[in-house]
Amino acid sequence: MLAAQLIHRRRRPGPPGARKVRSTLDRLGVLQVDSVSILARAHYVPLFSRLGPYDPALLDRLSHRSSHQGRPPWTEYWAHEASLVPVRLRPALVAVQRRTWMTATDLDAQIKNELSHQILALLSASRPLTARQVEDRLGHHGGHQGHWGWNWSVVKRVLEDLFASGQIASAGRNPHFERRFVPASAIDPADEVPDRDAAALELVDTAARALGVATEASLADYYRITVMAARAAAVQLHHAGVLEPVRLPGLRGTTMAAWRHAEAVTPRTATGRALVSPFDPLVFHRPRVEALFGVRYRLGIYTPAPKRTRGYYSLLFLLGERLVAQVDLKAERAGKVLLVRGAWSEDPAAVPGGPGNAGGAESGAAGVGQVVVELAAELGELADWLGLEDVAVEWNADGDLPAELRRAWRKLPEI
Repeated sequence: MLAAQLIHRRRRPGPPGARKVRSTLDRLGVLQVDSVSILARAHYVPLFSRLGPYDPALLDRLSHRSSHQGRPPWTEYWAHEASLVPVRLRPALVAVQRRTWMTATDLDAQIKNELSHQILALLSASRPLTARQVEDRLGHHGGHQGHWGWNWSVVKRVLEDLFASGQIASAGRNPHFERRFVPASAIDPADEVPDRDAAALELVDTAARALGVATEASLADYYRITVMAARAAAVQLHHAGVLEPVRLPGLRGTTMAAWRHAEAVTPRTATGRALVSPFDPLVFHRPRVEALFGVRYRLGIYTPAPKRTRGYYSLLFLLGERLVAQVDLKAERAGKVLLVRGAWSEDPAAVPGGPGNAGGAESGAAGVGQVVVELAAELGELADWLGLEDVAVEWNADGDLPAELRRAWRKLPEI
């Protein structure tokens, strides 16, 4: 599974080029987008986890389009939430996604149709425009309380409706993280939406290749399709020789039915080291993380403070084939410091019935000393990539690792 996600080996020194960025993206098939920027924008971090200090502009160029550029190979659409996806997958996602919360079906039909025509005409005759720019040209047409209390204007709601239905597309986001809209034909002139069965088949094939081995629930979660659709597609891919049935270890000594992609390989060793963000495709499906690694992982930003057990924005720390720690991080840009607000060891070998329970140290479990040294080094590389000058472990940091992590950071050679 780590090999399929291209995170099983130590990163090569030096920044990767455009070709390496593109090949890594093509394997992953999706990068979730999120507005949270306490560390870095969500879609940038998974590539750092696999490639090291790459230039984020290389990713931007693959998904941004202006009036003088050609068609980008990646675009944004609804997949595993809002995500960057290959343009080739966009028609399949349009066919299967049903994000009903942002539609404008409850608007007056005449108003919706008129605004739709006006928006399509405006975008066809213009450079890529944000929702705010479209509103400035067409007027707000009044406000309306939207999903989660967002006070979207009528124009904004119709824009999102057109985006969800595939009639308009994203040409990337501006520095303020506002989506820039264009007609769908500007991204993909063919843009023929397949039937839902064919769409699910393409998405499950891509997900299975990216995951290596996965349950039907994990295959469905990758692009957020139904488990029923994923199951039907997996069976069809099995008959075509693309997937084979296997069993995966589960919690408490159980096993799970799963599918292995024909192209999946099992390396002799896993030597990777990486900080893995909450939005990384490796850990999209939290039940998969718990079953295979023995680690319960939750994102604290959506949890009330008294109920958080691993801080506000914790990343997992992968060392070899284990998730050995979690670390709560914040980029303090004004002071140019990467703050460690909490650090916790995670010992899969100690989880009753977990995947590492029988092996202990003999199965490659790292000692706490090795974990903190490796984690400190990884934090240094992350800080450097973010343009920060130091790593600071807060004195009131939570968890069982802060004191040792602070000592390990002080002992590291200059980076």
